[in-house]
Amino acid sequence: MPRVSSIFLWCAVLLLATAAQAQVVRPSESIYILLRGGATGYYGDLDGNSDDDPDQATPDPGDGLDNPGFGVGGEIGYLFNENLSFGIGFMYHDVPALNDGFRFDGTNNVQGGEAYQLQGLFRYMPFDAARISPFVELGGAVISGQGTENERDNGSVEDDVFGFGPVVGLGVDIALTPQFSLFLAGQSTFTFPDVALDGADPGAFGVEADDADFDVLATLGGGLKFAFRAPYTAVEIQGLECPAELFTGQTGSFMMMTNPDATQPVTTTWQWGDGTTGAGMSSSHAFSAPGTYTVTAMAMNQGGEDSESCLVTVEDEPIPPTLAGCRATPSTVNAGEQVTVNATATEADEIMVDFGDGTMASTLPARHAYSSTGSYTVTITATNQYGTDVCTIPVTVGDSFCADITELNPVFFGYGAATLTADAMSRLDENIEILRRCPDICVTINAYSDGAEPGDAMRISQRRADAVMQYYVSQGIDADRLRAIGRGVDPDANPKEDPGPGDSRARRADSIPSSCAGF
Repeated sequence: MPRVSSIFLWCAVLLLATAAQAQVVRPSESIYILLRGGATGYYGDLDGNSDDDPDQATPDPGDGLDNPGFGVGGEIGYLFNENLSFGIGFMYHDVPALNDGFRFDGTNNVQGGEAYQLQGLFRYMPFDAARISPFVELGGAVISGQGTENERDNGSVEDDVFGFGPVVGLGVDIALTPQFSLFLAGQSTFTFPDVALDGADPGAFGVEADDADFDVLATLGGGLKFAFRAPYTAVEIQGLECPAELFTGQTGSFMMMTNPDATQPVTTTWQWGDGTTGAGMSSSHAFSAPGTYTVTAMAMNQGGEDSESCLVTVEDEPIPPTLAGCRATPSTVNAGEQVTVNATATEADEIMVDFGDGTMASTLPARHAYSSTGSYTVTITATNQYGTDVCTIPVTVGDSFCADITELNPVFFGYGAATLTADAMSRLDENIEILRRCPDICVTINAYSDGAEPGDAMRISQRRADAVMQYYVSQGIDADRLRAIGRGVDPDANPKEDPGPGDSRARRADSIPSSCAGF
């Protein structure tokens, strides 16, 4: 029908409105109120449209608004979300075209011109994030107009007829504030039965009329809408920081990042995956047992909740071995006597004991008897997959024989001589055996002259001491264990007691043993 096309002609323009480019947040889950008004057009049997008048050559799609009225009303409803709402509204229309009917009362006064509309509308806004967004309306209405069930012969009326029908509309919503918006819209109500709105059926009152079974009320205008609840932005977790690996008992730091524009308050919680929970954007936690845990971060506000998860692998902490209380009992022994080596080893998978003489053991306590005297370093090594620990213990191995050595063989020289005789070397060889057995014995060589020998007594005594020292060294005795001193004339020398020249007992070199400690 051409007239129906004309009703929606202006609606096509509204489809050109696009979402404005600024982003906004619109209210949701809120009660709203709406006030609207605008020009009201009537399309029906009495609108003067060329469809009704065969003498009018060219149809005029604007006939319905040639003599417009006005409509005002209000609506209260509920915003299910940012896109969809439902409202119950009331509209009052004053339409002059409805006065053009041929319905008269007994006094010949023209009645009509007013229509009342109670409607329920769903409204859908596709671009909720845009400051300017188109919307569509769809619903139903009950209309009270000029129609009556019967007319008496004198023209009086009785039994008003209520119309009903669908309501469709298009518009543009402009967000002024988060809760307040301005809208421009066109709305059309299709009224059944045909008589309800204008009190006329096709051909009524002897005039040319359309052959449609309905009439249309169209309102073009705008209004204001207010939502009682401010809009909110749902919280979203935009990032999550978790340690991938931890040791048992080690405290890890966790952090979630949410969208900064989320409506406050925002509640944040953590589920650690071990039956415990935490709170806060940042939190910390230590796991008591090894395993793989799913840690879940949750954020909630009025807009809903969001969650993100991460995996944390927990292992037992690698503990290297430790050695404590390393000791040798006794730490000083004689050759052939047993030494017990012990220590407290923790977290050790393997133990190795090196006694310092080439002998090894693999358990603690470890026991060993040294066959040779000397100073030894015992080394204990503890090992596991995470590391090694080492401790050392000094052990001194002596000889009881050495402890009893208080003197060594002296050697004697010929008159005026500093050369070792065969007897002297034999005596020194016995001393050398002792020194080899007892490495902790050092020797001071004191050499003398009898005072009757020609030459300088001090010089000859020094030559005799040097001769003995050189012999010791030539036989492998460390020079650091020896000290050679020429003492000059033996104070006890007595030439009268020796039948030969001088005193042969004074022409000697004594080897005085002493401990090398402090030598």
